[in-house]
Amino acid sequence: MKKSLFLILLMCIVSFRLQAQKTQETKSDKYPYHLPIWGDKVYERGYDLPLPIGIGVNYVFNEMYLDISEFGMSINNVDLSPWLNMESLGFQKTVATSSGVNLRIDSWILPFLNVYGIFSQVYGSTSVRLAPVFGGITFPEFGSTVDFDASAYGLGATLVYGYKNYFISGDINHSWTSTELLTKQVGVLTMSGRVGRSFKLKRDQRVVFYVGMMYRNFTKAEGNSGGIKLSEALPGIEDAYNNWYNGLTPIEQKTLNRIYTQIEDAVYDRTGEAIDIGEGNFFRSDIGYNIKKELIQTTSFQFGGQFEFDKRWALRGEFGIAKEIKFILFGLNYRLGI
Repeated sequence: MKKSLFLILLMCIVSFRLQAQKTQETKSDKYPYHLPIWGDKVYERGYDLPLPIGIGVNYVFNEMYLDISEFGMSINNVDLSPWLNMESLGFQKTVATSSGVNLRIDSWILPFLNVYGIFSQVYGSTSVRLAPVFGGITFPEFGSTVDFDASAYGLGATLVYGYKNYFISGDINHSWTSTELLTKQVGVLTMSGRVGRSFKLKRDQRVVFYVGMMYRNFTKAEGNSGGIKLSEALPGIEDAYNNWYNGLTPIEQKTLNRIYTQIEDAVYDRTGEAIDIGEGNFFRSDIGYNIKKELIQTTSFQFGGQFEFDKRWALRGEFGIAKEIKFILFGLNYRLGI
């Protein structure tokens, strides 16, 4: 899927490039395009405007540390949240990483206002470390990594002000991500500000450098829910548990088995549903969960640049740095006029 998407986008860019080679631009005293609005007035004052329509292909990598603020579980559709929750499971550290290719289409509506839409195909994973505590017995800390595929789309706008070779910009966008692991879309709000300078090279070539800050956060305050087989969510956990269990003393094993029985009896008394979590059956169960995740850090320092081969083609790179955030973007952009 990833290769197919990349090839389709590459074919689109090549076709636009061939079209550009066939079309000879002619300079005129009048602004030749319909967008942006008031573009003709700005053009008459001698300002050099970018071509109004842009099509970009970007590779984006994100790494973010998360805090689990709410969590509940069910096993085979039986709610076990009173026993299996944030406190008993002992969440230690959660890290989400994602990478993918996105298609970005933008347009200058006004000389200072650019609007855009984004579609992304994302591949990532969420790594969790747990140190469960049940009945006064602390289980050994272990880790789990769940891989996922997701699709995302978003809308955004950028305001830009320029003076001579300097500029300042502000950007805001909202994206929605869908994955099979969650029942609801995940909304993310991103806001950023940048200041920079452009340097004109030969002909229409330019190089641009900038620095700034970026803020991002989830927009669904109520959290989300989903389902997965425990063996898929925590690969290798049953072997790790068996090795740990076999290392316990006979008294500790009896204590743990008694805890299993107490949970089974308590669930039956409360719900009227019978479950069997002893003798490894817990690890072969279907797990349902509701979860609320929050970013540990929402702001990062951004820096990057862009090399413009001519008025149509540009290559951009941007990096984000913070203690709990990593961000990398590389992209190729093609512009045209209508």
